[in-house]
Amino acid sequence: MIKRTLTVTGLALACHTALAAPELQTGYFIDAPVTGLYYKTSSNYQGFTEKGAFKYNTGDVITFFIGNDDTSFPLATLSGQEVITPTLAATTPSRSVNMTRLLLSLDSTPENREEIHLVSKALSDPDFQQRLKQINLQALDTSREVLGLELVSVKEAAQHLNESQSYIEENFTSKDVILHPMNVKYKNIIIKRRDWQGNLCFFDVARKATPEYFGPIGSMTYMITPKGIYEYPDVGDYFGSTDNSVPSCELNYSRRYKEIMFEPISVFEGWDGLIGCAANGCTRSDLNGFSIDDYDDEGDWKYRTVAINYDPHTRLLMQKNQGLGPKDTVPHTNQAEYIWFTYDNKSNQSIDFEGIWLETHYSNNSDVSNQCLWIMPDAIFSAEASGTECPTSQSAYRDNVTRQHADMWWLAPNNTKASLAQLNAPVKWYDEASTPRYTSWEYLPSGPNWDQGVLYRLQQHIVIDKEGKQQAQTHQITELKKYHHQES
Repeated sequence: MIKRTLTVTGLALACHTALAAPELQTGYFIDAPVTGLYYKTSSNYQGFTEKGAFKYNTGDVITFFIGNDDTSFPLATLSGQEVITPTLAATTPSRSVNMTRLLLSLDSTPENREEIHLVSKALSDPDFQQRLKQINLQALDTSREVLGLELVSVKEAAQHLNESQSYIEENFTSKDVILHPMNVKYKNIIIKRRDWQGNLCFFDVARKATPEYFGPIGSMTYMITPKGIYEYPDVGDYFGSTDNSVPSCELNYSRRYKEIMFEPISVFEGWDGLIGCAANGCTRSDLNGFSIDDYDDEGDWKYRTVAINYDPHTRLLMQKNQGLGPKDTVPHTNQAEYIWFTYDNKSNQSIDFEGIWLETHYSNNSDVSNQCLWIMPDAIFSAEASGTECPTSQSAYRDNVTRQHADMWWLAPNNTKASLAQLNAPVKWYDEASTPRYTSWEYLPSGPNWDQGVLYRLQQHIVIDKEGKQQAQTHQITELKKYHHQES
């Protein structure tokens, strides 16, 4: 269990249709063990999970689907490993918790939460699949009417994840060291998605060139040593200001780290995560977990979900926090939501966007449609897709769709590299009439070059719910997958 995380300082860090290869492994999808979740690997091994179990080859990227085959609703895509959970399968806490809410709501044996059975015939119904593909896992409650399901609550799902973590600890604890973080310089990216009042946080693309503007994105650079932790000059992780001169969703650049700082290791005694296991090396159990914080932190009561996950294939550590709302000890709205990405200085740190991408559109009351994009530093051209196949000749890409993708704010002349922060930050951008638009991006890296994941593009507008809380209402869901690089 995660007793105390590094939130304050930001340092938290089957059936089958293919022949079995010598490196065939067994993994488990645990949200309680799930039976009936369809999966397909990048080496074309496929089938249904049985009590969570699935097969994969070392180095595979796996996609899980709710339905009967790979044309069904895609739940998650990530690197194959021994234990996969909703918290590992998504970059945002909302998507992780809502993934659990959806699975629990589709469970055909709700009286037994020790397992989840996805065996209902409704899951293969084309109409239900169409409705599934219209939902927004980032804000599932806005899809309640579309699905026609009685969804379990956020708190019930969080409690279920907490209980599932106990099951994982009892059945999959490993003492094998998978990471040696001592004397390694790490970069820690912090993205604030909501403040404690529930206000949504966006990066304003119009201010991208403004000095000292970083929006809801902070970063820290540090090194753990036997004697203590060195923090190096960086923009920092402090958001807002006490006098409200800096909005709560914006990084306060004046509080940046201007010089090398050192804190003795005794300051971090009792901490979990990367710092807690650094001295002896970190096991999978050290770097993966889910808990519900409910304690008094020197007068500031913490009531929130805390998730930490490490992917040894991408060498990426994620931490996610989400407030669970008010209670007797928490009188305020308590809706703050953060993401942390931590990686060493030898990791990729960016995704190459130049080349061919398959773009899949899901929209209300319409069929799913695909098109292919040829992305260059200063322009994007499209071509018709043949199913999920794209032409590889540049001459086939005739339609200029650059303006329709103005929310790809990382693209610029002489640059097609996107940082992990850019691919996971909600952005406020502007159309040709200077009307503000909103897009939430989500990307979980997969594969050795981080480019085999699925990029979710959620085009949204802001609404106020009956409780007065901001919600991002999604009107267009798009998935983008890198197809392959263009032919020379």
